[in-house]
Amino acid sequence: MRILAQVQTLDEALEAWIRYQQIPYEKFAAEKDIQYMVCHAMLLAIQASIDIATALAVMKTPRRPDTYRETFHVLGKFGIVPEDLASEMAKLAGFRNNLVHDYSGLETKQVF
Repeated sequence: MRILAQVQTLDEALEAWIRYQQIPYEKFAAEKDIQYMVCHAMLLAIQASIDIATALAVMKTPRRPDTYRETFHVLGKFGIVPEDLASEMAKLAGFRNNLVHDYSGLETKQVF
């Protein structure tokens, strides 16, 4: 059941993320509240993806990934997701680390 909740979180966060793409850069760059809103939706979507990927890796592969990035590469290697998608998701896992750990160093252009 937990994975269903993660899928719902992912779906809701992606819907928000798509809506937020309509915000003009000038408005995004000027308003901290909008930046926080967008970053939170991004973080939820990426973290839900990581949680789902981790569950799949544990259930469907003999390999236990050591990092979030590696989780997606394992799914690609074992054919659970296409390898090009796995590579893109691994990049998002790295971006998630920036959102969580280097938030003060993020520039608006990196997020936008």
